[in-house]
Amino acid sequence: MTSLISWLDASTEENSKMRELVKLFGTPETTDDLGMGQLRDAISNSLFPGTSVLHLGARYMLLVPWAYQTAHHVTRKPEELRKRAEESERQLIGRLKELGENSYIGRDAGRNVRQLPSAAYWSALRRYGIVDPETDRSAVAQLMCADAPAPEEGENAYSVWNESLPKPPDGFPQSEENGLTLSHEEARWLQERILTTCPGTLLAHVVGSEVSPERGLWAPWLDPACRSAEGEPAQWLKDAEAFSFIHNGATILYQHTLAELSRMTFSADEDTLRPTRELLEAWEDQRGNKRSLLAGWDVDDYLSRAKAMNHSINGNTADFARAMLAAALDPGKLIDNEDFRAAVETRERLMKKSNSRFRNERRLRAWKPPTQVASLSFRWAQVRRNVLDIHAGLALEGQLNA
Repeated sequence: MTSLISWLDASTEENSKMRELVKLFGTPETTDDLGMGQLRDAISNSLFPGTSVLHLGARYMLLVPWAYQTAHHVTRKPEELRKRAEESERQLIGRLKELGENSYIGRDAGRNVRQLPSAAYWSALRRYGIVDPETDRSAVAQLMCADAPAPEEGENAYSVWNESLPKPPDGFPQSEENGLTLSHEEARWLQERILTTCPGTLLAHVVGSEVSPERGLWAPWLDPACRSAEGEPAQWLKDAEAFSFIHNGATILYQHTLAELSRMTFSADEDTLRPTRELLEAWEDQRGNKRSLLAGWDVDDYLSRAKAMNHSINGNTADFARAMLAAALDPGKLIDNEDFRAAVETRERLMKKSNSRFRNERRLRAWKPPTQVASLSFRWAQVRRNVLDIHAGLALEGQLNA
């Protein structure tokens, strides 16, 4: 029987979370078998607010507002405006293909793509003050067509979109020529938005840095542009590195215990154990280099800050994070740690209940031993692209058409 996910069309924020969840199912590094997504997201949101695994380029933060603004030029009817804006977004997909872009929303599905750029980027538009932070995507057309109340003395007139937003080209989107390449003016404006709305974060640090991220580094704690940060961003970066490593070990051990159970239940051959045993050995090879980091990491301080951001993080989740750290600091090998093995199984049973592979033979039969278990990188691939887009645009200063 095919598995389905459905949800009510509630708020943009909730829909965006669900779309991210659907995408995460196909992203090995963020598959959340042990239910640690809240702690992962506390780090991601602290380091890189407004970002998403759905992002495919910084210029979308201009293209989406332009779709609405150009639609508003020809209609004052909310429903027509919404349809015209969405049609503009769909036309943009074809235009990006014509311009030879390699990675963009709708590349595979074309104009029939279900998730438009506005859905993927709305949280970022609100977080960076590009659209009014209180405006939900479902209400923006209505607000744009409504008569704004006269401002009180000393107040600015209300505007749905940031009044300093760069203007779209005439005839947008058919006239679009730059694709996902930012001009100098556009890059400078986006940089200013992020620096203004996200001060004291690693995102602001790298966006404002003269040093660009390096393309070949998979994690932010490996990148010199990130490692030069100080204060709170540096602390969250340390949290990210430590949590990623202990989470990776726990996830690999979980997969190995499934391999053992599968071999015992279905009389599988020894090859069932080889992939996860090799992954555990590779993790052990890294442990010596991480020991100093882990020994100096105050997990309780991290958990306190994470809970301050997300009050729904419960005691069981916090306790399992402590157990992951204790197992990583234990002198014995992870594969031989019977207490932690039991903790991993208990955690998975608690999270998945009747769908737990430890109690659901059908789900266990469908399971295959992974050849890799990628570590958490906290949206770094998407963040790096956005930052590189902005830095590339800034470098165009003084050039023709910059």
